[in-house]
Amino acid sequence: ERELIAHALRETNGNQVRAAKLLGITRATLRKRIEKFGIKQAISVE
Repeated sequence: ERELIAHALRETNGNQVRAAKLLGITRATLRKRIEKFGIKQAISVE
């Protein structure tokens, strides 16, 4: 599950709304799982 979430975040360039839709879960659930699994997100500044 951790790897699926990490993959979805990579595919969407860290966009949590799009990653949640891709996974079929809500953004709130995604955020809880990111915290649960300790997934770090790179912050991109353009």
